[in-house]
Amino acid sequence: FLDKNNDLLFRNLKEAMCMSENKILTQCFDRDELSDKKRPDTAATQFKASLAKLMEILMSKEPSYVRCIKPNDSKQAGRFDEVLIRHQVKYLGLMENLRVRRAGFAYRRRYEIFLQRYKSLCPDTWPNWNGKLSDGVSTLVKHLGYKPEEYKLGRSKIFIRFPKTLFATEDALETRKHGLATKLQAGWKGYSQKTKYQKLRSSAIAIQAWWRGILARRKAQRRRQAANAIRRFIKGFIYRHKERCPENEYFLDYVRYSFLMNLRKNLPKNVLDKNWPAPPAALVEASELLRKMCMQNMVWSYCKKISSEWKHQMEQKMIASEIFKDKKDNYPQSVPKLFVGTRLNGEDINPKAVQALGTEKMKYAVPVTKYDRKGYKPRSRQLLLTANSAIIVEEGKLKQCIDYAALKDISVSSLSDGLFVLHVSSEDNKQKGDVVLQCDHVIETLTKIAICADKINSININQGSIKYTVGHGKEGIIDFTPGSELLVAKAKNGHLSVTAPRLNSR
Repeated sequence: FLDKNNDLLFRNLKEAMCMSENKILTQCFDRDELSDKKRPDTAATQFKASLAKLMEILMSKEPSYVRCIKPNDSKQAGRFDEVLIRHQVKYLGLMENLRVRRAGFAYRRRYEIFLQRYKSLCPDTWPNWNGKLSDGVSTLVKHLGYKPEEYKLGRSKIFIRFPKTLFATEDALETRKHGLATKLQAGWKGYSQKTKYQKLRSSAIAIQAWWRGILARRKAQRRRQAANAIRRFIKGFIYRHKERCPENEYFLDYVRYSFLMNLRKNLPKNVLDKNWPAPPAALVEASELLRKMCMQNMVWSYCKKISSEWKHQMEQKMIASEIFKDKKDNYPQSVPKLFVGTRLNGEDINPKAVQALGTEKMKYAVPVTKYDRKGYKPRSRQLLLTANSAIIVEEGKLKQCIDYAALKDISVSSLSDGLFVLHVSSEDNKQKGDVVLQCDHVIETLTKIAICADKINSININQGSIKYTVGHGKEGIIDFTPGSELLVAKAKNGHLSVTAPRLNSR
């Protein structure tokens, strides 16, 4: 290679020319220069130039050595030939390279680069270090816990012996990056939320100020109106007794309006409610007219809702009120109890008695106790009321039939007993005398008799005693005395003595 690429031919020629005359030498040098310019580069010249260029490039770079190792000869995936790997590691010189690296420092970096990359791992160097770079790097590695044998500090670089030290630092940096990212996110979110909150707060303050202004203006307006109303009210109160004028018209209108509004809220709820607000002097006549109209309307509404059965019940109650109200002790207890159509059903009355009535329709039936005219012996009977007569029945027999035309009047005491006397006319030969009866529903029974016989004004309520006709012109007397319990017996004087409990009802 050296013999073929040697330039001795041209050198010998130059030496021969140097030994000749000067002129010829000058011309030869000129020709030699021309020939050198036209002559092509030899392989040695090209190799030299290429090698110089390569060295220039290598000196400007930081070289890294890469060794490629084949896992197997067949180029199969997932196959690792340990023998082949060991052979390549041995003959590629990797073990010697590792030994060299272990003997020295595997990592080296300038202070400014190292500090810029890892300054976030130390609170003293973060975010900026203002002192010398070497002092900053020293503070950083001490905070990271580097041991003295793991690193060395040079004039402008730091040297780290073990890769694991660098890997641990890189892991700490990755962890720190997440913390920094989280902190940045939190800071940005806090800033954005704070900005948003400030905008909302300023908007809320503006709305509140606007709304408070409206409320204040409304309140001031209400105060002015209230002051004017009070002023007019006081002036109207002063001139209230004078004729209607601008000074008192507001007061008079307000008094009338207040009365009508109060009347609207406190109208009577039913016909029994007698409450009525007291009217002012200017509305006395109008108040009476309104009261009559309200009562008429309530009566009309009440009557419109009453059914025929309830109307009949009310008619009976009205008759009972006319007869017994404030006259008989047990009347108040009978008021809330409704009158029934009959106290005996068809099964309670003997069929023979019903057959004996014939075509007469029974309107009311009630069990009673009849007392004999002489010995006053009590006997159980049934009182049947028809359209024409009152009939006393003993089982299936009609013991006595009293026509309503022959019934003069009816006597009853003012106490709470149930005795009453049917007075019959002495001209009727069919009757043996007056009938003394006792009933548990005396108010209801006497009301029914009064309606059927049309004897509403013929019921006498006596105090002390009742006289009745026994027969053949003889008279009997029933004495009534208040006591603790009801007792009916014949007295020593031959009278029928009735003791009845006194009720605190009148």
